[in-house]
Formats: sequence, structure tokens, C-alpha cells
Amino acid sequence: MAQLGEINSTEQKIMRAFWQLYQQKKISKITIREIITLAGCNRSTFYAHFADVYDLLERFENRLLPDLMQPSVQKIIAKNDISLSVEHCMQLYQKYKPYYQLLLGPDGDPSFRTKLTDCLGKIIKAHLTSTSEKNEFETDFLIEVTSSMIISSLIFYFKRADRPQATEIIDLITKVLNDGVSGELQWHILSD
Repeated sequence: MAQLGEINSTEQKIMRAFWQLYQQKKISKITIREIITLAGCNRSTFYAHFADVYDLLERFENRLLPDLMQPSVQKIIAKNDISLSVEHCMQLYQKYKPYYQLLLGPDGDPSFRTKLTDCLGKIIKAHLTSTSEKNEFETDFLIEVTSSMIISSLIFYFKRADRPQATEIIDLITKVLNDGVSGELQWHILSD
């Protein structure tokens, strides 16, 4: 995962200017003129790096997603412990908290949540053994539900002022993954 400081300095200035504006207004209200004025560059420089504001947002978001080929992520995938993936997501969320809070919030980009959920789903899928008796639909469904639940849990955790220690939320997420919501709430759902 590239840090904003690890990219071309012109791109970095443009991305920082964009982020400054994105914190104040919706993407549809941000103009290239505003971005280049803040970044101290001209329109042709902007277009040398980005097709438009939405391309800039896309590339900005992609820098905030876990790189599945990164050695630290590969090390997590190699272990048969999903709590390590939950912990990695927690660390990622803490590292990029201001970005994630906005992008995953009500004024953020709905597609970012999908990208993050898909990325986490790939990490979860890498933990699975090939001996599962589930068909492809069931497996994909369970991966989607799990990754969505983890992302939703982290969003909930970081917006609460009364949140417990990080290890406690990781334990709670792991318990829910292991025992299910009904098991944790001691709730039995009847089905016909």
C-alpha cells in the first residue's frame, strides 16, 4: 500500500489539495479549478496525472486499501487465524482513520465500502481450506457477510466515544464470528 508521501510529489500535492476539499464538500461539488488552485499547479499538470476528479478519488481510495501481495498481509493469510485479519483491519482503520471515517461515512463514497469489503473478502477467502462442503454461492455469501460485518463493526467501534480497548473489540468480533450473533445474544431464531 503506497503512502501519500511515497508517490510523485506533484500527484501528492494534487491528492492533498483534493482531500482538503473533500473534507468540506461532496465530490460532485469539487472542481478541478479548486484542486489546482490549492495544489499550486495548472490544469494540464492535473490532466497529466488524472482523467478527472472521479479518477483522482478512485486512485486516492486505492492507496488506502490493503495490498494482498504485501509481505505483512501474506504472513497474516498464511496463519489459520481469522482474528489476525480482524486485527490487521483494525490497525489499517486506525492508521487511516480520518480517511476511512469520511469515505465510509454518510457523506463518503459508497463504492469505497464495497472495495474495502471485497479486499477483506479476498483475505478471508485465502484463509479457507479447499475441503469446505459449501458450494460456491454459499461460500461467497458467507465471505461477504463476514467481511461486511467486520467493516460495519469497525465503523461502529470508531464512531463510539464509549468504545472499549482495541483488543476487546477484536475479541468481540472474533466471538461473533465463531458463535454467531444469536449465540452472543442468547437468541434463537426459528425457521420453518
